[in-house]
Amino acid sequence: MASVSPVFAGRAAELAALRAAHARARGGEPAAVLVGGEAGGGKTRLVAEFARDARALTGACLDLGAASLPYAPFTAILRRLGRDAVASLMPSAALPELARLMPGLTAAEPPPDDGTGQMRLFEHVLALAERLGAGEPVTLVVEDAHWADHSTRDLLSFLFRNPPRAGVLLVVTFRPEEPGTRPLFADLARLPHVTRLDLPPLTRAEVADQVRGILGAADPALVRDVHARGGGNPLFVEALVGSAGPAVPGSLRELLLARVRRLPGAARAALRAASASGDRVGHGLLAAVTGLSDPGLSAALRPAADHGLLVADGDGYAFRHALIREAVHEDLLPGERSALHRRYAETIERSPELSDAPASALAVHWQGCGDHARALAAAWRAARERHAAAAHAERLSLLERVLDLWDRVPDAAALTGLPHDRVLEAAAEAAGSIGDPERGLPLIQRALDETGEGDPDRTAWRLTVRAMMRGFAGAEDELDDLWAAERLATGPVRVPVLARVSGRLLVYGEMDEGERLAREGLRLARAAGGHPAVPHLEITAAAAAARDGSGDTSALERLRHAGPGPGPGELVPVLNTLAHCHLSMGRAESALALAVEGLAVAEDSGLAHSSGLPLAVNQVEALYRLGRFEEAAGTLQERLDRHHAPAFRLQMMIWRTALLAARGHGPAPDPEALAVPLDAGFPQTTLPLAQMIIEWRLAEDDRPAARATVDAVLRHPRLTVQPCHLWPLLEAAAYAGGPRLAEIAALAARLPAATPVARAHAAAVTALTGGPAAWDAVIAAWEGMAQPHPLARALFSGACADLSAGDRASARARLERAAGIAARLGAAPLAREISERARRAGLAGPDGGPLTARESQVLRLLARGRSNREIADELFISPKTASVHVSRILAKFGVSSRGEAAAAARDRGLA
Repeated sequence: MASVSPVFAGRAAELAALRAAHARARGGEPAAVLVGGEAGGGKTRLVAEFARDARALTGACLDLGAASLPYAPFTAILRRLGRDAVASLMPSAALPELARLMPGLTAAEPPPDDGTGQMRLFEHVLALAERLGAGEPVTLVVEDAHWADHSTRDLLSFLFRNPPRAGVLLVVTFRPEEPGTRPLFADLARLPHVTRLDLPPLTRAEVADQVRGILGAADPALVRDVHARGGGNPLFVEALVGSAGPAVPGSLRELLLARVRRLPGAARAALRAASASGDRVGHGLLAAVTGLSDPGLSAALRPAADHGLLVADGDGYAFRHALIREAVHEDLLPGERSALHRRYAETIERSPELSDAPASALAVHWQGCGDHARALAAAWRAARERHAAAAHAERLSLLERVLDLWDRVPDAAALTGLPHDRVLEAAAEAAGSIGDPERGLPLIQRALDETGEGDPDRTAWRLTVRAMMRGFAGAEDELDDLWAAERLATGPVRVPVLARVSGRLLVYGEMDEGERLAREGLRLARAAGGHPAVPHLEITAAAAAARDGSGDTSALERLRHAGPGPGPGELVPVLNTLAHCHLSMGRAESALALAVEGLAVAEDSGLAHSSGLPLAVNQVEALYRLGRFEEAAGTLQERLDRHHAPAFRLQMMIWRTALLAARGHGPAPDPEALAVPLDAGFPQTTLPLAQMIIEWRLAEDDRPAARATVDAVLRHPRLTVQPCHLWPLLEAAAYAGGPRLAEIAALAARLPAATPVARAHAAAVTALTGGPAAWDAVIAAWEGMAQPHPLARALFSGACADLSAGDRASARARLERAAGIAARLGAAPLAREISERARRAGLAGPDGGPLTARESQVLRLLARGRSNREIADELFISPKTASVHVSRILAKFGVSSRGEAAAAARDRGLA
């Protein structure tokens, strides 16, 4: 009797879905598959069947607790790929970073983690995956992700939200019933390129196929019984069919143990010893623990492999299913379990090379046998190793283990070299590195409670850590902690405290104080001969001095061109800040060049998916400002297809909404963006989002919804801290009209307008709220900044003001010019407004303005259903020229599609 069915029973639809996803990846689309199923449900078998016909690299998450290496499945994938292959695919600068996953990859040490180490590692893994799939499609499989350590889950989330380019398929298996990871996989399954497969129980016919494969025949009565009792679970079917005798044990655990108990004694003993190591154990380690020779261990384990309980896995062994390991380990008596943990601990302590993660394994095994002092010391060493590997979540778990053991170990401070409050502080900082305020806030509060009254510097630093936690939690009392820390810090800690405080003040728009504290930090650091925080302080001071483009950008320019040149970690934010400033100054063309330059630096240095993302936002904004709507929309969609980080998507939704408002067509903003509270959050996000929602609602002629948005955003507590974001919002709000106009005028009267963009908006707001209608100045300002859409809007508004003043000639000229710009841009909502106003004023015919002779020719062909290329061929013009004529016709008719234009032309007898 076979222990495992050679017949792959059922799962035909799921296998087809995997192959379809592989075809999409091979064809250049992003693709990933989540395979969910209960324990024993056949996830591994399904993926194995799929991988027969695909190039696949597999790594599994192991249920080893703190004894496991972080990123274990990716380490396994790199090992299967091989050191030489990794080195040939990646630039030499990336190898020390990837060595965090694959020790021995290079002799060079990984660079110190400055807070971006983990993100750089993630970027390099993504780059490696893309290079792997460039020549031949590859599938990366991560199994049993419900056991993934926090760092592995973060890396998986990063890869799913930033899907590799063509040729790479991600496949992840997991148990949906595990509560710890259920929200993560539910969230990832919502991504547009992800397919989720939930494996249903096998049908009775499929169970019959499985039984036939195991027994060679399928007795109907046996199939009925096995299907009923096993519920269609493939592992249960195996266990039921393989059970001996008429009395079949009732629980799955007993079914699995029945198979174990039929093994020879040596096999049972070796299998029990292996269970104490986790789901996987190396051959050398298990041989040393059992005391067997290499041939003796192989002979002892052969029956377990033959019975489908254990499988060879690289240079060791893995239980074929976690449920088997759990049953074996739970069957150990407490004394047996403790003795095995002691043997593992003593063996690893003598020969650490036998373990992939000796320090963390010792922490588990010493604690398992009750030696708390050795467990604490090992956990402390392992925490330092995790810090070096940029595995912050695992460092936090190990430090929490140290803290849990602290009261049981009298000399804990001597073993760690630090007092209890410093370990609390270290754990809180690790929680900050992964953005987990729920765990970090209690830790840092306990550390603050234990801080001595005579140590203000230590209190100051801990207040900055608590401020970080409060910032993650969205609490504005973050600022209270930052100011308290600044007042307390007087000694060596003042420089890093000032670095943190000044940087966060800029996020809140407090430019004056941010610059003052950053410059003080620089003076102190240079007087002391230098400090690692100097680059951060220089960027903060320069960004604050630039004042969103209304101040002095020369310091940013010096940093950009500093010799021998700043590292990419400093250059990327400098270029991003400069691009933002140029946008605020109305220099969209140079802002676009800066964004493109910064994106290239980010791509080359492995920062494209982290600090490079704001540059992508600025790139889309610059294209929008220049009136390159189609290019902006294409770039935006390309970025959204590649990046799925929530904060980035929210920023992109601002410009998707702007493009929808300007063009009158295109994808709608995500519902999540429209649900963002507009009276809270950081103004640099909330105010532009509110502005674009107002403009979109006005383009849809939904003035009540636009005014409701105005009502919400004007309640924002930090409304006025960054005028560069408030001025365009005030103009949009003024166009919405309504009872808030007096409040808008009062706000505008108090707000400084220090850039050409701000002054143009200010003049428009004044005119719209009842002040002098200085539309000539607004028009001239937008002309000087080469921004066509606000220019067309100002021309239209100026024309309306001319009509009110009785100057029809000026109104006609401005309307015609505005109509031409709107047509060229494809700005259908504005074109309709212009056309309707011209008709009401008697300044245009029923078609919104006279057609030129060429436009009349194009219209007749358009009405016959001709494409732009066919029109171009018939009229001997280029397709691009034909497209421009069609856009102008749509604008003059005030319609948004070719079909509407053709219908309108027929209705009016023009075609």
